[in-house]
Amino acid sequence: MAIQNAFTLTANEIFKTLANMIISQEVFADNLGKHQTLVDKARVDGGLYGDTKLYYATDAIKSNEWGADAEAENLLKLDRPEDPKVQAIKLDKFRQIRLTIDNYLTKRGFATEGAFASFNGVMLGWMRDTKKVYDGTLYNVFVGTTETNVGKQIVNVDITTATTGLTGVEKEQMEAMAIAHKLADLFVEMGDYSRDFNDYGFLRSYADEGIKVIWNSKYANKIRKIDTPTIFHRDGLVDKFDEDIMPERYFGRDLVEDDFGSGKVIGADGAYDSTKGTLRAKAEFDYNNKHYFPGDALATSGTYVGVVGGLEASMVYLEEADVICKVLVKLPPYMSAFETGTSFQNPRSLTENHYLTWGYNSLEYLKNYPFITVKAI
Repeated sequence: MAIQNAFTLTANEIFKTLANMIISQEVFADNLGKHQTLVDKARVDGGLYGDTKLYYATDAIKSNEWGADAEAENLLKLDRPEDPKVQAIKLDKFRQIRLTIDNYLTKRGFATEGAFASFNGVMLGWMRDTKKVYDGTLYNVFVGTTETNVGKQIVNVDITTATTGLTGVEKEQMEAMAIAHKLADLFVEMGDYSRDFNDYGFLRSYADEGIKVIWNSKYANKIRKIDTPTIFHRDGLVDKFDEDIMPERYFGRDLVEDDFGSGKVIGADGAYDSTKGTLRAKAEFDYNNKHYFPGDALATSGTYVGVVGGLEASMVYLEEADVICKVLVKLPPYMSAFETGTSFQNPRSLTENHYLTWGYNSLEYLKNYPFITVKAI
């Protein structure tokens, strides 16, 4: 079956049996001008040998009263520390990008060798760009949707009370000041000796320069529009403001039991009600003849969870507008097992198959460090 072209040649004004020729062909190559680079800051060593990176966490030991001469009889007693906590990060995920090109029949669609070479070059370039899209969006979604409520790792900012009765710029200024105040208090608390900001409950303190803030662009842009230095007047807070900003679509939460049922995000029939919030992909997949990268909004029609053929709940998340930022000390590690490009020439079909294959780890935050979610209430 013939495929309809996107255009038709124009009939010549004089000779009706002739068509006016194509003047030139240009293949757009400026498709991705900026990549999500938070994942690049999180890269750690990997490799082809082995598959596991171990992280050891230890707690503070204790002091005791000293008994002078009475301590002599305790000389041979042992005072071992508690067993360390061990977290294993495994290189256990592998993906491949595939592309078929040729140097024969496809050429018939181009007027010049230069235009054809440009097309093939752009398509081959898309392979590494697609990997960057996958790595960047997968990592951003993980950071934006992962939460832990151990200790004090959920921090609420009472914006509602702070802005009661206010409108316009005055309201936005008070909102920004409430956020700045809460973050300043949080950094002081994190700098003190505490067991509240890691999943192990180990004694820790964190230097201001070691704290990383990953902002939701919704709040970052609003604050920047007012006056960042005035609102975030302390030098440390101003520095934290410009560290990392992610688009708001990456911030959200996993679906919970209360999201299912009549009148909920996912109805009893598995249908998605977009008026309850924006449902987004947590992974890369095809569904209902549409391709999704992590962070993409799902189509409003379709069966998503709870029935045969629907997407699993673990594959999606609900965007949340109330997440202001994430406060971390160490980014969740992103290892690379390998990355290799290979190709195969098929002499029968006169085609070339190109492959880009790589390995990486299942994403986990490090439980020895804070993974704090700051929310507006």
